[in-house]
Amino acid sequence: MKAMILHAGGDLRRETVPDPAPGAGEVVVRVHACSICGSDLHAYHGKHPRLTFPRVLGHEFSGEIVALGANVSGFRVGERVCCDIDLPCGTCGPCRDGRSNICDTLKTMGFDCDGAYAEYARVPEFNLYSLPENVSFDQASAVQVLGISYHAVADRVKPRAGDKVAVIGAGPIGLGAALVARSMGAEMTILDLLEYRLTLARNLGIPHAWRADDGDLRERALAATGGRGFDRVIECVGGFQERTVADAVRMVKRGGQITVVGTFPENKATIPIAYLKDREIDLNFSRGNFRAFAPCLELIGSGKVNPDLYISHRFPLARAEEALKLLEARNVEAHKIVLHPAGA
Repeated sequence: MKAMILHAGGDLRRETVPDPAPGAGEVVVRVHACSICGSDLHAYHGKHPRLTFPRVLGHEFSGEIVALGANVSGFRVGERVCCDIDLPCGTCGPCRDGRSNICDTLKTMGFDCDGAYAEYARVPEFNLYSLPENVSFDQASAVQVLGISYHAVADRVKPRAGDKVAVIGAGPIGLGAALVARSMGAEMTILDLLEYRLTLARNLGIPHAWRADDGDLRERALAATGGRGFDRVIECVGGFQERTVADAVRMVKRGGQITVVGTFPENKATIPIAYLKDREIDLNFSRGNFRAFAPCLELIGSGKVNPDLYISHRFPLARAEEALKLLEARNVEAHKIVLHPAGA
């Protein structure tokens, strides 16, 4: 099969490699759609904290089952599926506590082991979800990233109806977080530096979309919330900067909550610890799409969230590096980019 293999930071090559064969409890999926994630950009530059080389990237994907391993009973050849990416051990303390997304030895497809920038991917049966008939492969490739938003909001932010919630970052994860929180009754504000992202947010029904560099965010937050500050702030940017966590601190109310969802490859962000302590501001974190595939497929299948509205580009697999650079450049309106590996 054809696959895009990352050998080192910036060294992505299209190569022919053996087709995967399913082991016991595994299936092989022909990849029809694989979305590009911001974490893929970090990996492309060799900066993702869990990346090993050489590696087939890609972790937001859907496709069709083409082969079954021994003891697979819940799926059939030809079934349309999307695929979770986390591979927990099932036996460590967090796994026994029902928190397998923070497994002691967690492996993740596309970083610790090979992913879906390829014509085929090998997937454990327990990571598969059947697609509703009205959910396309492209839409299903967005389930993983929507799942990150869903887990963050439903399990970590836990907004109440009427809460004033701000999301920093109007990329796919930030938009998803805003849409999920709105569905739970929160009053939403979203911030970004890119005007086309804010326009998309407004088109998706989030009217309070602010330029993050327009004026004093503390003053704007107070003005928008009756002088208190936002009840909850969700950081969905991450990357190679530290400003957004500090912005979240400035925008949140006394006794409010900040949830960090963005990935910080350099593993640092400065926070005013005395300020947080004196105001009893809760700071928590969200990782992955824990138990979110089923509810996200329901959201998409019901039409409450339509990923087609924020998929901006589609590329064949051979142009994966071009697609990564397009997403990074920010000189065009690139939002969610989908690769089509089938027939690569």
